[in-house]
Amino acid sequence: MNLPEQLFRWFQQRQSKLCHRQLLVITGREDWVKNAAISLLDDQDIQSTLWIGETQTNYHNVEIKDYRSKLGHEYDWIVLDCFSGFRANAAMALSGTVKANGLMVILCPELSEWPNYADPEKINRISYGYQNKHTPSYFIRHLVSAFNEDSSVAMLSKDKFFGQAIVVEESSNNDRYREQELAVKSICSVAQGHRNRPLVLTADRGRGKSSALGIAAAKLMQISAKTICLTAPHIHTVEQVFFHIKRLLPDALVTKNSVIYQTSSLTFKPIDILLEDGSKVDLLLIDEASAIPVNILNKLAEKFTRVVFSSTVHGYEGSGRGFEMRFIKQLALLKPNFKTVHMIQPIRWYKHDTLEQFWFNTMFQNMSHSIQNIESMDQTINCQHVSKAQLSSDKNLLASIFSLLIDAHYQTSQDDLQRLLDAPEIECFILSRGVDLIGVAQIVEEGGNCFSELAANIADCSRRVKGHLVAQNLSSSYNMSPFLLAQQWRISRIAIAPEHQRKALGKQLIKYVEQQARQQHIEFLTTSFGCNTDILKFWYSRDFLLTKLSVKPEVSSGEHSAICIKPLTNRALEMSGLMHKEFHQELLYQMDKNFQYLSEDLILQILLFATTAKVSPCENIETLKQFAIGKRAYFTCKRLLKEYLINNPTCLLSLTTQEQALLVAALLQNITDQSLAAKFSLSGKKQIEQALKMSFAKILIAQ
Repeated sequence: MNLPEQLFRWFQQRQSKLCHRQLLVITGREDWVKNAAISLLDDQDIQSTLWIGETQTNYHNVEIKDYRSKLGHEYDWIVLDCFSGFRANAAMALSGTVKANGLMVILCPELSEWPNYADPEKINRISYGYQNKHTPSYFIRHLVSAFNEDSSVAMLSKDKFFGQAIVVEESSNNDRYREQELAVKSICSVAQGHRNRPLVLTADRGRGKSSALGIAAAKLMQISAKTICLTAPHIHTVEQVFFHIKRLLPDALVTKNSVIYQTSSLTFKPIDILLEDGSKVDLLLIDEASAIPVNILNKLAEKFTRVVFSSTVHGYEGSGRGFEMRFIKQLALLKPNFKTVHMIQPIRWYKHDTLEQFWFNTMFQNMSHSIQNIESMDQTINCQHVSKAQLSSDKNLLASIFSLLIDAHYQTSQDDLQRLLDAPEIECFILSRGVDLIGVAQIVEEGGNCFSELAANIADCSRRVKGHLVAQNLSSSYNMSPFLLAQQWRISRIAIAPEHQRKALGKQLIKYVEQQARQQHIEFLTTSFGCNTDILKFWYSRDFLLTKLSVKPEVSSGEHSAICIKPLTNRALEMSGLMHKEFHQELLYQMDKNFQYLSEDLILQILLFATTAKVSPCENIETLKQFAIGKRAYFTCKRLLKEYLINNPTCLLSLTTQEQALLVAALLQNITDQSLAAKFSLSGKKQIEQALKMSFAKILIAQ
């Protein structure tokens, strides 16, 4: 195959000197592009290649939907076949599997035509009813712009090649292992130093974080008898840990999930088994902790006295941010003497790596939202809708919006940037002062006439389609097909700049969204979130009704997922009333079952909001008084006590927070006496009943 001579001189330059990893874009007609890539692979004799997408070649390949299975591996070349579809998450994550001196190769249509190309992956990121809207991809335009603006990106077309070999500066290769040595030392200190001083080890990909776990484990096993446990979301993510232990302990007995060396051992255990296992552990190593639910990390931190939490910051589909925002704050309360080590220096590639910087810049991972324009401080705060065309043409605005979403929402990933620019059902509203962005709300259109033929099937749980999260969930939960047919806006993200929080600006932005919704005859505003008292209080303050609470905590936050809705029409008001009433009955039924371990203050908040201020009459008030003064035994009137609290939750407001929590846990959640005693520092059944009597005495006096 005839390829430009400049291309081969570029390869010669890269082979003759120490060069950074780079991005090579091959663009043109599909058959020519793929043949060019195969010709280059054969000509350069590349030893380790992964082809992402469909291929008839002998090279190892996976479909883009399976890219996660390759994140623990390393390759000389990654070939990303965009004719088979493009996913931003996959591109970002797979770039971290390219070895030093390696290439990431993107195969795509002519750059001018690519935004109009029928991407096979489009169907997986667009909601039902919107797939047939043929609009150019603003995200691909953004990506092409990034190609053209970055001098490290090499471009090959049928007619020409241009690109330069990016040589590694000599200083970039110096002292590459200093930070890793510090990390190894810190891991060993957890095992050998004071108890209850866990280590949080964070790094971007390629910094040798997993390798440090393996090196430290091998050192500890050599020094003295140690029982070490290793866990992670999947065993294949810890291959580097096992590799370095086996490298440093060649005489060890190695199996698929364990290493035994003299009187020491390291064993991989799945998280669920680890939580149930009662055997002695000298050190627990947790790799890719950011992909583990926060509530599970808390349980591990409570159970084990010597723990290392190792986490990737970027490139794990947004969950690394959740680890930083949520878990570390909770760990500080649980184990205030914890230590942190953050690794910056790359090991798998060189400092100032161009491939990593390209993807970080393109996906706005290096930005931190800030407001610096002093001239705008006295200007009026404005709300406005921002179209996809505006976002595409104003990269600074796009960067500000997305960086604010990243900072505010732990689940924001690179795919969310692609959806923000391309998904026709997503719209964006902003709050600004002058040129400064203060807040952003992202909404998703749901429900409507597109369900005219499917509404009944979705309501009776026999069908489910892509997207429409709240519309489908509530319709099927309450067998209410008219709700699915109602046009809705789901507020999927709302973020206010940290320096402007607690100034009612979030409420102002939601009010503007509501005004725009009413003008467009939208019947409901909805939202879904990991439920806690602060967030629920915020939505209550905007007159949203809680209509659903998941029976299981969500994986990403460890919190139960809540759905709140706000009716905007009389018809919507009638539907929301029926759903809210049904939810309240379900809550009462599930309180001592699936919601048994929901926080007491959250249950109280929900009950108080759901009830009226008028106290319901109690026919058995004399029986309750008899319990309160010690005449009647607890077990003879527990049902009556529970019914009184359900009908009159406002009575709890006369009690202390501790007293409120005890009554909710004992009467509404039906927690065992043993658990109550442990949770509320009570000696046993007798002291529990005495505390309940005193609380009810205060309630009856207040009434």
